[in-house]
Amino acid sequence: MREHLYALGVSCIQFIQYWCSDYAPFFEQVNNFYNPNNVLEVLFPVVSFLDSVFASQLLLVTSFGGWLNCVLKWIFLEDRPFWWVRETDYYAGSTRPKLLQTSQTCETGPGNPSGHTATAASVLVLAIMWISHICNDRKWNSAYWKYAMYPLFVSQLLSVMLARMYIATHFPHQCLLGALVGAFIAPALCIFVSDPYIWHYGWYAKETARRAVQYHMGCAVSAITVALITYHTLMFYDIDPHYTVKLAFRWCEQPDNIHVSTTPLFALVQCTGALLGWASFVTPAVARFRHDTYKRSFIISAFSTLSITYGLHYLEAAIPRHSVPIFYGLNFVLNVAKPLLYLRVLPELSMWPFKDKTA
Repeated sequence: MREHLYALGVSCIQFIQYWCSDYAPFFEQVNNFYNPNNVLEVLFPVVSFLDSVFASQLLLVTSFGGWLNCVLKWIFLEDRPFWWVRETDYYAGSTRPKLLQTSQTCETGPGNPSGHTATAASVLVLAIMWISHICNDRKWNSAYWKYAMYPLFVSQLLSVMLARMYIATHFPHQCLLGALVGAFIAPALCIFVSDPYIWHYGWYAKETARRAVQYHMGCAVSAITVALITYHTLMFYDIDPHYTVKLAFRWCEQPDNIHVSTTPLFALVQCTGALLGWASFVTPAVARFRHDTYKRSFIISAFSTLSITYGLHYLEAAIPRHSVPIFYGLNFVLNVAKPLLYLRVLPELSMWPFKDKTA
């Protein structure tokens, strides 16, 4: 049954690659923009400069979504089109389809669900929620923005799904599942976790900040534990969690295009580190930073954002790669520190010139 589903997906990918070949540069930009790694490395710092609450929501949804995506990939262990079409015996006795490979094709993790599509769905749903909050906060009751934004965001999500299939990285059903997962976790985490905690209502209104932080840290540690259990369960049943990396190197026409950021283990280290950092350092104080924007120095905020981003990129590039535990351990520490720097240190520095005036 799965082989038939894959074969149908390959036919869809061939159709897309043939008819959408003129849009290859556009698909490349779409893939870059909604890359989960770029969302944490680029979009999160930019958003934290604009709105601390929205940035904290983005970080929580992206990091939790990345963790969930990695765990689901290891549970489903599905193939990617660009290697499945070379490995399968489905086409024995008939002409084997040939799929186009681009510089973005050679990703190394299992294929289901699509992390790019899940990230795109999460970011777009969060953007809708953010715009809705701004309209409600300013008593703008007009609903006309929905008629413009909803079709735009749906077209963006469809563009991501087409882009992932165009480069033969995902089958159609993998993109669809990624979109459903991303669209679900964004409102779920905001409604039941981040918003009640940041605005201190519901269950969180009865808890002290210290107990809430302990609870979130316990959840983050539990998520890390689940990932480790999933990894070692595969090892126990003699299933190599890294076998997809070998397939990528085997069938990638340009192995130099394979990047460590596409491996499941790197993504898991990045996401769980950010998740633990969110649990440790994000408090209701981020709401005060949002509403006290008139007490923030734009120049200090911009300079601090650039300095922190450059410093983190410099430290990440300086991490030694000769030792796998050291490489992943230091990357984990850097991702734990990001919420502290962007959501606590950055706003405090920006508000520092106004502290004496507001005391």
